[in-house]
Amino acid sequence: MTKKNRSNPRSGSHTADAPAAKPFTRSALASDLTWLPDVTAVGKPPVSAEAYVQAYLADPGEWYWSTILLHDSRESVLKRILAIVEQARLPDHEKALGQMGAGPLEDMMSDELLDHLQHWLPFTPAMRYALGQVRMSSEPPALQQRLKAMLTR
Repeated sequence: MTKKNRSNPRSGSHTADAPAAKPFTRSALASDLTWLPDVTAVGKPPVSAEAYVQAYLADPGEWYWSTILLHDSRESVLKRILAIVEQARLPDHEKALGQMGAGPLEDMMSDELLDHLQHWLPFTPAMRYALGQVRMSSEPPALQQRLKAMLTR
């Protein structure tokens, strides 16, 4: 069972007066690679975006540390997740997608996360699968309904 990381409390509500979320689009992820984890900190040689994503998809257990919220910002972790999901294919990468859904996506579940994910609609099967692994039963009903509506687009 995954526990939510409460070290980064979320606002819990979405207001029209809140500033718009900075979009994490496909092109933005390709042009700004600041989301790559510092693998030299764990004794590995520097890695390209493609090599990182392929390594994560091949062995998510080895790379789990790069998508938890204890070491890096929510923004960096979300960008990593989006880059990984973008290249993931079902059924080959179910384990990696499930780990992201039940882990960092569940920990980040909020209106802010869904604001960022709006830019990725319609969702790919891989994104639908990852989001389908998020336990939503403890989330506010409005957030549950919002994610459900996004998944049906």
